[in-house]
Amino acid sequence: MRRSLILVVALATAALGLTLPAAEASPRALTYVALGDSYTSGPLVLPHDTANVPQDCGQSSRNYPHLVALALRPTVFRDVSCGSATIDDFTEPQTGLPLGNTNAPQFDALDPSVDVVTVGIGGNDVGFVGLAMDCIRVDPTDTPCSAGKDPNAHDDFSDKLDQVHVELVTALGRIHTLAPHAKVLVVSYPTALPDDGVACWPYVPIEQADMTYLVAKFKEMNAMLAAAAADGDATYVDIYTPSIGHDACKPPVLAWVNGMVLVPPSFPAHPNDLSFLNSAPVVTNAIRAALAAG
Repeated sequence: MRRSLILVVALATAALGLTLPAAEASPRALTYVALGDSYTSGPLVLPHDTANVPQDCGQSSRNYPHLVALALRPTVFRDVSCGSATIDDFTEPQTGLPLGNTNAPQFDALDPSVDVVTVGIGGNDVGFVGLAMDCIRVDPTDTPCSAGKDPNAHDDFSDKLDQVHVELVTALGRIHTLAPHAKVLVVSYPTALPDDGVACWPYVPIEQADMTYLVAKFKEMNAMLAAAAADGDATYVDIYTPSIGHDACKPPVLAWVNGMVLVPPSFPAHPNDLSFLNSAPVVTNAIRAALAAG
């Protein structure tokens, strides 16, 4: 199965003109744990992996942690990322999954033997996808969801980001306690909407005023993750910048985050195969640099 996955990834990257990091010559004495939500797990990017989580976590065997593991070849790899996860699900069982299963607390995967931890979380805590979906407008003359809101002002969403910042710093501290020797990396969210804030209605049915607001808040969310990483003694990994120009407004093959058109397959407003193929080298190189730094 592992050899088949390596072959599939190799063929896909060759066809798309991508380059993944060179794999380690042999498995290294390394334990790698991946924590996160659906932007990490990759729902509908098939096939799913149920080695460490239930089927309804929607964890793809081709998400960026799995591709990182193919490059690093750790002796132990645990991906416990799960769709809909929040920071609370790091320490508590995650219930309410689509098929009725329960995912164990993600921190259960941590112990003193862990060398590397990647963290992709926060979007569900602040409710960004829900905010964006609430801004869908079939009729462009409908009142924007952001009516009366200044995208550059501190608003309720910003207040929520301040709260999540504190929660994430606390969670990072707990990771350092449970895995005291681990290098901890906080991975940003990729570019989901156009970096320049220019709407593409009706392809992505969000009005211009709302697109301007959402892009500003999305960038604010990633800035919060960067600040929390700094405050929580973790490395921030920016996969947003390399993904600029590959947002949901772009057509298939160029889009790394799908909008309403689910090609390649992924959950709406979530990363597809191309996103993971391009994010994995960035995360792999960041891990290698962190390990080399000692």
